[in-house]
Amino acid sequence: MEVVYFKKYRFTLKKGKIVDIDPFLNSYLCKKLKENRYLHSLSVANLMYEIAINNKLENPLKYYVCGLLHDVGKYEPSEVELKIMKKEFKNYLDLPQYAYHSFVGAYLVKNDLGIEEDDLLDAIMFHTTGNKKMSIISKILFSADKIDPLRNYDSSHMIKMMKENYESGFIEVVKETKKFLKFKNNDTNYLSEKMYDFYL
Repeated sequence: MEVVYFKKYRFTLKKGKIVDIDPFLNSYLCKKLKENRYLHSLSVANLMYEIAINNKLENPLKYYVCGLLHDVGKYEPSEVELKIMKKEFKNYLDLPQYAYHSFVGAYLVKNDLGIEEDDLLDAIMFHTTGNKKMSIISKILFSADKIDPLRNYDSSHMIKMMKENYESGFIEVVKETKKFLKFKNNDTNYLSEKMYDFYL
């Protein structure tokens, strides 16, 4: 067993895998998330950690924490969500409402948990929509969220690509996301369009 820290938060590793989450963070997640969303967050965290390890990225625990916390804004009451958006993210009020939880989540991670790394917070903010000029951690969270093995489709080829090379894997995920949304006739948004224009 090995104990590692991200900021003040404690994690336990066994044979290179995270087997125990900081109890305060775990309690916070349990309060904020429904069970299926909690399990999704754990899955995304583990996938991000594996991608970071396989790509030999610095501080893989940071990627784990980002995945673990990316959806904490998902179930905030709509009036709270709108209040935070109007106060902190008024430039993004014209996005579809489904994207609000990403910005609210970043706000909660910073203000409730004291995690202030800009790249981690940006990754959470844009994990739903994507954006142009994304950081490494943003690309990996965007991808891991979309290809989470708990989702009801076979994403194994994209997971393999991400573990081999996160850059080319990310491009593949963006292509597949665009194709899927077009097939579903889902409305897009200007941040996703910027991502498509920049990377494809």
